[in-house]
Amino acid sequence: MESIARTGLFFGTYFIILILTCISNIENTIKYFQVVIFISTSLILGGWIYYLHFIKKSSPVFLREILYVMLYLCLITALWSFNLDLSVID
Repeated sequence: MESIARTGLFFGTYFIILILTCISNIENTIKYFQVVIFISTSLILGGWIYYLHFIKKSSPVFLREILYVMLYLCLITALWSFNLDLSVID
């Protein structure tokens, strides 16, 4: 039951960030808004992982696992958000 709650919390957080950035990205006011949001989220998660590994050292394993997966997804989403159009490069 606890792992189901953790999984729901993880996916809920990720998809809320994704949906909110997609909605705000529709207006195209900032060129790489979604990239900036996911890179900054990745930096925050990376700092949190650093804190858990080197400063606190006594954190639950499941917390680190969720942070690793969330960090990976945020980095992949940031790369995907660049949405490079290689056909315009001459």
